[in-house]
Amino acid sequence: MARKPSHHRLLPVVLILALGLPAIVVSDSAHAAKKKAKKRVVATVKVMNIIEKIEKTLLETRYQHVTRVRPHRGEYFFDCSGMAAWILRRSAPNALRVVGKPNGRRPLAVHFFKKIARIPIGEKRGPWERVRTAAHARPGDLIAWIRPKWFPSKSTGHVAFVVGSPKINHGPVPGILVRIADASKFKHEDDSRDADVTGYGTGVLLIPTDKKAQPTGYGWVGSHTKPDWVVPTELVIGRPLR
Repeated sequence: MARKPSHHRLLPVVLILALGLPAIVVSDSAHAAKKKAKKRVVATVKVMNIIEKIEKTLLETRYQHVTRVRPHRGEYFFDCSGMAAWILRRSAPNALRVVGKPNGRRPLAVHFFKKIARIPIGEKRGPWERVRTAAHARPGDLIAWIRPKWFPSKSTGHVAFVVGSPKINHGPVPGILVRIADASKFKHEDDSRDADVTGYGTGVLLIPTDKKAQPTGYGWVGSHTKPDWVVPTELVIGRPLR
């Protein structure tokens, strides 16, 4: 039996025809798809939205290994991996979940690195995509590297978020300059932190590259990095997808 048309669905069409306006009929499925697409926000955009909120509300920050964040007070106390976990939990929870909770706690820089490093370059695996080169990085991507065994630090490495478009370094070290957001005791080039402030901030990092445009380490002070200041290590860039 043919289904009778609903009067409340026909009424808008009748009014359109009566007024002599062009009639555009959109199906319910099209409406639903459009509504769903409107709600879908890319994870990297969510990452940047949270970073922008941090910068708008930030009153006090400090580098420490125990995460304590009180946005209503403008307090952001964490280390680099604590910051990454706090931001991803609110922007890309699936990406954070697959990194895991070693020893039942939050992941460290080395765990972010290992998760992304397992993904073939330029491919997607679950809620992560491994960015092909540093030149392809975009705001919201995550940078992670592991600490070389000889490096004088107790950290497992470092993790940060890209917040600016990559630029070619015209200094003595071939590579890519990128502005990042991180939590650190030390300042980058053009750093937003005052001299006596540790914790959250932004600054310019240099990612040296080889002939295949792949990262070979990092230069902490951006374009000011001299060849013998480069720290050679494995570095990856991951894009959280959800």
